Amino acid sequence: MVRCRSSYLLLTAALVGVTVQASAAQEARPLSEDQMLTGTLSADSEHDFTLQLEDDQFVYGMVDQLTVDVIVTIRGPQGPIARFDSPSRGEERFTFDSDEAGEYTIRVIPFEDEEGDYTIALNRIEDVADDPEDRADQLMAAYDDDETPGVVVGVVKNGELVFQEAYGMANLTWGIEFDDEMRSNVGSVTKQFTAMGLLLLEEDGELSLDDDVRTHIPELPDFGTPVTLRNLLNHVGGYRELYNSFGMLGYNGEDAFPREKVIELVQRQPDLQAPPNTEFNYNNTGYILAAMTIERVSGMSFQDYMRERVFEPLGMDETLVTSHQGQIIPNSAMGYVPVDEGGYRQARDLPAAAGAGGIYTTVEDMSRWMLNYRDQTLGGPEAIEAITTQAVLESGDSTGYGLGMGITEHRGRTLWTHTGGDVAHRTYFGWYPELESGVFVSSGNAGFSPGVGRTLAEAFFEDEMDPEETEAEEESTDAEMSDARKQAIAGLWRINGSLDLEIEFEDGTLLATPQGQPARTLVPTSDSTLSLTGVPDASITFHFEEDGSTERATLNQNGESPIARVDPADELTPEMLAAYEGRYWSEEMQVAFELVVEGEELLAHSLRLPAITLEAGAPDQFSASPVGTLMFERSGNGRVTGFMVDNDRTKGVWFEREGVPGR
Repeated sequence: MVRCRSSYLLLTAALVGVTVQASAAQEARPLSEDQMLTGTLSADSEHDFTLQLEDDQFVYGMVDQLTVDVIVTIRGPQGPIARFDSPSRGEERFTFDSDEAGEYTIRVIPFEDEEGDYTIALNRIEDVADDPEDRADQLMAAYDDDETPGVVVGVVKNGELVFQEAYGMANLTWGIEFDDEMRSNVGSVTKQFTAMGLLLLEEDGELSLDDDVRTHIPELPDFGTPVTLRNLLNHVGGYRELYNSFGMLGYNGEDAFPREKVIELVQRQPDLQAPPNTEFNYNNTGYILAAMTIERVSGMSFQDYMRERVFEPLGMDETLVTSHQGQIIPNSAMGYVPVDEGGYRQARDLPAAAGAGGIYTTVEDMSRWMLNYRDQTLGGPEAIEAITTQAVLESGDSTGYGLGMGITEHRGRTLWTHTGGDVAHRTYFGWYPELESGVFVSSGNAGFSPGVGRTLAEAFFEDEMDPEETEAEEESTDAEMSDARKQAIAGLWRINGSLDLEIEFEDGTLLATPQGQPARTLVPTSDSTLSLTGVPDASITFHFEEDGSTERATLNQNGESPIARVDPADELTPEMLAAYEGRYWSEEMQVAFELVVEGEELLAHSLRLPAITLEAGAPDQFSASPVGTLMFERSGNGRVTGFMVDNDRTKGVWFEREGVPGR
């Protein structure tokens, strides 16, 4: 049941009477709980608001983006702390903890030189709660009102479910509050369940994880080397990633996509992206094929098999796998995404996801699943060990990932963990086997950050974890990288040829902002490697030249991903852009894009997507969301012959220009 928690009143309604106008060229102004400030941003303005905080205080506030989309950054006495930039108007909410006493600055700047009005107010300034349940209330404050898609939290400690609480709304249309007994979509947290399903069939002697997947799905193509079921579960199989292919296929995430077409997508793949077990590449296609394998071997639907073999034996009676998009899930929380003009819209779940995602469950059922990692009643010790053992690539490198589960360490304790995301749902799962304790967090808000699950774990399990790194240790680590090297790192980078990463150097601190995500502080751990605060087990290694410059880097997170510096292309005139005009066809994707110059922009048109603006990067290279990065190729006489597309986990898809001899 819902625990009766402390009531924290939002101050916005009470603040209207105390209003101060902020000018476009404003000097920093103090901000406190007893006032609301209004401001008007011009294209190049920055508005700073300051507040004095003691050490270890919690702050929750919001900027109401009345007629302008803004970016909010937080700076403390030692430099940048956080950045908030949701992709919509309406309320831009922010929360942070002070790490030392002193002056903190909240900076409001316009997004992409927009102009317009906003208000800013602080809802709460209070000590960081010592009581873990009150701390949970603080961490969920931004999702706890009757206008916001909410979140549910469950905590197992020493084998007992000690905390379960729901915040905010489950259904905005009908005004239904989130309840801790409601079902929620857990996205990719499903993958560990799919792995268990295959392991149970292996235990029955019906298959082996080392079987070639073509043994069970023979219509898959033969690429000259076996792709095993284990390869699929380890994300090392080499197949195209379904959802990263959607932009090329002309689908958006919510379009209905027949599950059977997953096999067709693999059949049209000309070759593997990498030989099996040589490259970790997180891959939903593999898990959908794993679910299909379960169906073919068991003779049951994936939904029925999982209910009878996995959920019911553990007493997970409220857990189910969806069978089709739009399925009615009784007593479930809806998923919502923000809209440009402010507020939210209801989102449909990903189609064809069963196996890679698609599970709806409750806090109590997830606590039963967690305890099976301790009790090992389902699957036995062999299955639990298989799920929680890291895969090792042919190179000898560990991937940090087992069978549907990430394996890492947190504050000196082993952590088995996974996050999940559907179109709108966001989930965190974390189990500490040595503590017999875990955290489950699930939200129907696309703007929710699952990483807060670790902070919750620290609040509830602090006494059983190693101390955090001391300030002296952090300073010692940070001193290993010179300011000259930090300055050389600053600029625009691209991960895996698709995701842009902007790195800024200011006051001795590096701040990294991945495209469409919050900014993260980069903390040096050597003279060439930095970790990303708030991103578990992620680091970036920069490869420096003898002259101190760097053009290449490697992201280390569940495997290695290449990063390259993006040098802005010279300004392209309409006449120069005309060289790219034409119709381009991908035999693999069975999709055509028509590239045309309209005004001063190069646009891509297709039957299924609205017109897409191509943003120039390096020479002959453009980014086109959601398609990916387009890398054009030319013949010996300089004519454009086609382009190759990379979209994060799906790479090297060829589109040939019609009427021009290709490769």
